[in-house]
Amino acid sequence: MKTLLLDIETKPHKAYCWGLFDQRIGLNQIVEAGGTLCWAAKWLGAPENEVIFSAEWDDDDFIGKIWDLLDEADAVVHYNGKKFDIPTLNWEFIKQEGTPPSPYKEIDLLQTVRQRFKPASRKLDHISQQLGIGSKVAHAGMPLWTGCMNGDKASQKEMKEYNIQDTILLEELYLKLLPWIPTHPNRQLYSGERDTCPKCGGNHIEYRGYSYTGASKYRRFRCNGCGSWGKSPKAVGTSNLRGNAA
Repeated sequence: MKTLLLDIETKPHKAYCWGLFDQRIGLNQIVEAGGTLCWAAKWLGAPENEVIFSAEWDDDDFIGKIWDLLDEADAVVHYNGKKFDIPTLNWEFIKQEGTPPSPYKEIDLLQTVRQRFKPASRKLDHISQQLGIGSKVAHAGMPLWTGCMNGDKASQKEMKEYNIQDTILLEELYLKLLPWIPTHPNRQLYSGERDTCPKCGGNHIEYRGYSYTGASKYRRFRCNGCGSWGKSPKAVGTSNLRGNAA
């Protein structure tokens, strides 16, 4: 299963406004709509120096290149990407009269954090620091974005470092959260191998007891590699409830 880790950065809308607080911006106040500024992506397991980066300031085809990567991926890992990164990129694709890339599974780590944990903050930087993974690149805030848009080379270099670091953190967080992800794609379907962990693909599984549904019994196992729990695909016992009911 080819798994792509993805993080994008966007530029803000430019608009005229009458104040600083509680503003409602009408469409006729927009001077220039925002959009994708740059992106960083990495194939799961690739070395950190193989993070792929592309930005509008140095590549006219930076949208086409991320389309190619998504088209190649079986699964895409992101943080709040279902609501932000992917819809933003889809809008870029259709504006360029592009079609959707080939279908892929989405693994949104923010959804896992929301479903399974209750940290003080769900921001990527806080989660990463609390789990001992690392931290985001510190920056000055809006001046970094405006500097990139105005062609400042130092700002663009810093933005590249910031975007790449987010992608590296994303991979570390994915590996940390892997056994907690409730709806992770089954890697056995892609590899065709049995007796492997459906989440990490490792073969260090240990059968421990049984898992029960309303009518069936399955062998239960734990992966000693990633810590995930799973069950055998075939039932080892079924009830006669239907027959009794009849």
